[in-house]
Amino acid sequence: MSLERIVIENIKRIRKEKSISQEKLAELCETSTSYIGSMETYKNVPKLSTIEKIASALNVAPQTLFFEEKEAKRQKIAPNKKMLQKIKNEIIRNFEKEIDKLLKNFL
Repeated sequence: MSLERIVIENIKRIRKEKSISQEKLAELCETSTSYIGSMETYKNVPKLSTIEKIASALNVAPQTLFFEEKEAKRQKIAPNKKMLQKIKNEIIRNFEKEIDKLLKNFL
């Protein structure tokens, strides 16, 4: 799939997921509804400055619009894995401290 198509598909998908109409998106981006419609039907390709406005209106990072949906989901999950690993490590450290305290009482 071309990068242009990926960006447009992502804009359309995210707009629908957030229940934002083409009219509302156009208003938020200070453009026309017909522009959004023609973009979503691949008749217009948005400039980078327009992509930035659209990303802001959709409340997403602009770079997310450039990933294929599967990759975008993976990118979203990656930081959560790091956070979970930190939490896991903290739990293990605390558990080890408690075990050490218990063992000292028995030795």
